[in-house]
Amino acid sequence: MRLACTYSTRRKPKALRYESNNFMISQKQKLVQTSRDALWKGIIGEFFEFFLRYFYPDHLYLIDFSKGFQFLDKELTEIQVKSKGNQRYVDVLVKVFLYDGSEEWILFHIEVQGQDDPNFQERMFIYFYRIFDKYRKRVAALAILTGDEASHPKKYETSFLDTKLTYEYGTYKLREKTLADFQDKDNPVSIIMEVAWQALKRNKLDDSKLYDFKINLVRRLKALNYDSKRIRHLLNFIKRYSNFENSEISLKFENESHNMFNKEITMGLEEAIWTDAKMQGKEEGIVIGMQQTEQKFDQERKLTILSLREKSFSDEEIAETMRISIEEMNRLLAISSSEKE
Repeated sequence: MRLACTYSTRRKPKALRYESNNFMISQKQKLVQTSRDALWKGIIGEFFEFFLRYFYPDHLYLIDFSKGFQFLDKELTEIQVKSKGNQRYVDVLVKVFLYDGSEEWILFHIEVQGQDDPNFQERMFIYFYRIFDKYRKRVAALAILTGDEASHPKKYETSFLDTKLTYEYGTYKLREKTLADFQDKDNPVSIIMEVAWQALKRNKLDDSKLYDFKINLVRRLKALNYDSKRIRHLLNFIKRYSNFENSEISLKFENESHNMFNKEITMGLEEAIWTDAKMQGKEEGIVIGMQQTEQKFDQERKLTILSLREKSFSDEEIAETMRISIEEMNRLLAISSSEKE
């Protein structure tokens, strides 16, 4: 057990050819990027069964997967442990059903920010005793450590006089893994973990090498026989967990990954920008109304359309370049310039 762009054929000057796409890239860079908190929570929610199979291979015979799972968000809120510092965590509490008819709880505690936390072991223990005290449930806990710090907290101990308590929990530390640990071709969690593992090396990789890494993962993803929703979740995780610094390489990756899948499966860059804005507004508390954000973005897209028209782009070329329909373009053009942001 592993625990203890496709463009018009009409030739265009380079500066104009990329203007619209670079506009969208710049807008994305102005927004706070999708937090890894949201990425982890979303990916675990979509692939929880695969996470169980990946981290608990020796105990699968106990779990009745046919009964599904129940995410205990309300219960988790009532026993949540707040961080004392700047550390970032994602917690997921799930009820699983066993073949013997019993119900058990599993806690995934993911260290997102990757900084040493002297209170980490204590946090894990607090979760344990709060769950037991409030719900009288035993819980299997796994700490997924995604940071580059050397410490590897595995247990909580406390004692006084003749009394001693030791609480041990499962851990999975990315820093201690090698590429060989991510070769399970039948489990998408191996791709997820490899993405997070590679992010530890981001400062050692230039954009070109990061591009090669991501494209290889996308090819590997394409070979998996998953439905469009799951492919989309995995593709977004690959795209956003670590980011390119160069906007043209980012656009190149977006186009290449887009071409590997049907349009219905992949999320276009423009939609990704808007999704980032919505998720950040929810996860990071950006002080801006979602309606105002949408109006501002629509106004900026309208200005881009007008600018391209002035440069003699046809409506069809503009729609193709911006990856929007003619109907959507007409909707944007109909927006009044006097609308407030």
